[in-house]
Amino acid sequence: MRNTRYSDDEIVLCTYAALSNADDFGGVEAIHSLGRRSRGSIVLKIRNIAAMLDERKIPRENLVSPLSGRPPGQNGRSTDWDRVTQLVELSSAELLAKCKRIFDQAS
Repeated sequence: MRNTRYSDDEIVLCTYAALSNADDFGGVEAIHSLGRRSRGSIVLKIRNIAAMLDERKIPRENLVSPLSGRPPGQNGRSTDWDRVTQLVELSSAELLAKCKRIFDQAS
């Protein structure tokens, strides 16, 4: 698979997975079913977003292990933070509704 930028839909789904419970919409497998990413790539993106949230002290409701891509004590990468930051302002219910709309439109 080519290395391409994550779509807005993928960022919405991965952000919800990093903040809450991806099982609410079918988890990594559901994101993978959209056909753009490997399961491993999706898991890494979720963990990267979790690390960005933790660095900024944004509370998360799950136990996803963060992955910053940097040694302990250093700030991690902030890839796609400009898009993630808009999503963290939504309530969990609003963000989940966006996730469900993505899957509704894909089917």
